[in-house]
Parts: sequence; structure tokens; C-alpha cells
Amino acid sequence: MATKKLIAKAIIVAPATPKFQYAAKFICKSSVPGTSLEDRAFLPGNYQTLINIHNPWTKPVKFRVKIAWPIEISKYLPFELKPDGVLTLSCQQIDQFGVHLIHGFEGFMVIESAASLDVTAVYMAGEKAVSSIDVEDIRERKLR
Repeated sequence: MATKKLIAKAIIVAPATPKFQYAAKFICKSSVPGTSLEDRAFLPGNYQTLINIHNPWTKPVKFRVKIAWPIEISKYLPFELKPDGVLTLSCQQIDQFGVHLIHGFEGFMVIESAASLDVTAVYMAGEKAVSSIDVEDIRERKLR
């Protein structure tokens, strides 16, 4: 199954009814002036995002993840994290969501969970090497 490439310490499972949602800005692209990769909304350079998901509980937590952008919304991929487990999702796994890109991606990674999780986004930018990095906690939204 192709989705197993995403798994570090996560297990694919059928998710429980989600009670919490996290929407993290997710950018995977390069802006190269004078080429088909030029994007005037971005300064020249490379942009990458990592999403870190941590289960702070003493029991396993089930959750699901999708990618949303103006062109389409991906299918959900279901996961379960063991107690104190961590999963990192990066630009290298975006095709696992059924989103195939030629000129990069700018949208959201949406996580829905039956229990509260720690979700952090790491944003990196640079030309040939990382020259900028920002780490942000992603706000939790309660679903009704």
C-alpha cells in the first residue's frame, strides 16, 4: 500500500469520529524568475513545510489527514499514533494524498482527530540552503 511510505511510528487505521481539527498552511514550491517556476506571489527561492504531529496521551490516538488547495481537496489518509508517538509529514509525501504537482503546492494540510494533539508546522525558505526557518504551533479547532 503506497500510504505506508508516510509512516514512521504511525499505523494506518480507520479513524474515530473527529472532535478536533488543525489547519496548517502547507507550502512546497520554488520560485525561479524567468522560468515556468516563476511565481510572482513569492520571492525567488525554495519553500518547504514540515508538519509534526505528537500524541501526548498514554493511549493511542486515531486521526486523519487531507490536503486542501484551490484546485482540489485530497482524500483523507487515516493514522493512529502510539502513546507519545510522533509523525512528520513533509513535501516529499504530498503525492501520497493523490495530489500530483508540477509547479509546487500552496494550500493547507488539515488534520482531524478524536483527541487533542500537538501539531507544529516548520516553515523553511532559502535559495540553495535554508536561510529562514519558522516554527509555529497550529491552533486547535473543536468540531461540533
